[in-house]
Amino acid sequence: MSEVRVNNIVDFGGKGAPTFDNGAVISGVSSLGNQAKIGGNVTITSGGINVSGVTTAATLSGNLTGDVNAGFLTATSTVIGSGVTINAGGLNITGVVTATSFTGDGSTMTGVAMSISPLAYNPDVNDGIVTTGTGIGITFDHRILAGSGNVTLSIATNAGAAGTTVENFGVGSSVTIAGRRASISPSSALTYGETYHISYPSGAFTNTSGDVSYVGTAYTFGTKSLAVQLWAWGGDQDMGELGLNNRTKYSSPIQIPGTTWSSFRGDADGLMDVGRENSQFNKTDGTLWAWGLNNSGQLGQNSRTYYSSPVQIPGTTWTGKVSGRGQSAAIKTDGTLWAWGRNDYGQCVQNNTTPGYSSPVQIGSDTNWDYVNGKNMGCLATKTDGTLWFWGQNEFGQYGNPSIAHGVSRSSPTQVPGDYSNHKGFSIGGNNTGVIKSDSTLWVMGQNNNGQLGQNGPVNTHRSSPTQIPGTTWKAVTFINSGACALAVKTDGTLWAWGDNTNGNLGVPSLAETAKRSSPIQVGSDTTWDKVGATGRSAAAAIKTDGTLWTWGQNNKGQLGLNDKVLRSSPTQVPGTWHGISGTYSGFSDSVMALRSI
Repeated sequence: MSEVRVNNIVDFGGKGAPTFDNGAVISGVSSLGNQAKIGGNVTITSGGINVSGVTTAATLSGNLTGDVNAGFLTATSTVIGSGVTINAGGLNITGVVTATSFTGDGSTMTGVAMSISPLAYNPDVNDGIVTTGTGIGITFDHRILAGSGNVTLSIATNAGAAGTTVENFGVGSSVTIAGRRASISPSSALTYGETYHISYPSGAFTNTSGDVSYVGTAYTFGTKSLAVQLWAWGGDQDMGELGLNNRTKYSSPIQIPGTTWSSFRGDADGLMDVGRENSQFNKTDGTLWAWGLNNSGQLGQNSRTYYSSPVQIPGTTWTGKVSGRGQSAAIKTDGTLWAWGRNDYGQCVQNNTTPGYSSPVQIGSDTNWDYVNGKNMGCLATKTDGTLWFWGQNEFGQYGNPSIAHGVSRSSPTQVPGDYSNHKGFSIGGNNTGVIKSDSTLWVMGQNNNGQLGQNGPVNTHRSSPTQIPGTTWKAVTFINSGACALAVKTDGTLWAWGDNTNGNLGVPSLAETAKRSSPIQVGSDTTWDKVGATGRSAAAAIKTDGTLWTWGQNNKGQLGLNDKVLRSSPTQVPGTWHGISGTYSGFSDSVMALRSI
């Protein structure tokens, strides 16, 4: 098209709207008239494009620029959602009552329903390699405040439930809260190779507004196992009872091969038991091993052959064991209880007194056995419901059931009256028993010919019912010298002894060897004692909190581990650091076993 300069442009014929080709340039035009070329209410003039009278629009895209007057645009609630409007005043949202999630700490939100949920646990749930010095805590998805109740750390039972309480932590006092995290710090390090149960109760924590409480949780975790060595010394070695594959006598510690030995889990005072010229010990993989005298089948080998080095008792789920005078008993991880060996007093609990069993036989069908201990010709065991049961010889009422006459044996489990839930350990001597209950009281029963029941009264006054020794701070107890005397530690770390003092086994040099003490006497003045044990018939041992081992008493077979055979009437240190010790209960061997961690 050529350039045309005219005042008016119309189509051919003088009327209608002209059509211009793409790219046509119109300039110098004063008026194009009132043409509706773009849409209704749209005019094009020399001033530009004018749009007026727009009142509604179904949709709107792009950006609005320039002068947009109030009332130009109205969007109903259907544009964004229910309860949402847009007007000249801005964006209005009303009636929001729920939300599936939000970000931030929620500290300025009100009227919002919410829950408090854990994000992370320390240690992790079911973690089995936790370090003993670990912190314990839980991190939540919101900031929290202290509610009420106690966080409880316990030893887990075989079934994974809460067992013996380790420590309680009061929410608001001994539980530390920082932001979203709550944590506790046990007063002492956790035990290696142990399974723990931690419980956070409902209501222990709230949100920052205090109107929402945590619903609570509980779970278990396990600490890693140490490399544990087993050492032996003392004894006659006639039966190879030291497990060293020889019959050589030793008066100082010698290692038995292996680094995965373990004291059994149920033993509250950390000690072990060996039998009459034989020993049985667990390993960390759940296996059970035995060696030494086997005249009654007490090594569980389906034979009566003696062994001078460890042999495995069939099975891989053993959690605890005990050896007595020719009989043995052990618990499996499923809570079942088994026995083998001598049975002339019904020690194998088969409701008979047949000659004996040389391989394990199950005791009843119960699956809630938790702890077993035994000496001489009988055993005691607890169930997870806190009940205490005995069987075997009952010559002096040593099992605490006065309805059973002295001298009457039991070949089936018989209950001892009382509640023994969360007990802190018990020890059986030749014909007596001591039990520390959960409240740290110490109860004794049985023979008292040397004042070994600690009643500060006449000797030979035997007790067939549990009788309390004064005090409420007892921590660990053991009988030595075939039960003729006792050693115990209090929670303040002091060491006490009573009973017969033959060979100075009370550990008090000022006492004559023929003296008898019918009430507890303190051994020295130290306050760091932790565990007690025996190293033979008339020899004693104790371990301090620093792991040092101390022995005293008879030493005619080198049972004190001091590389000599000199009697000691006061505690003398055995080189090294240790965490468990025990010796034969009688004078037939006086061999000693001890555990050392590396």
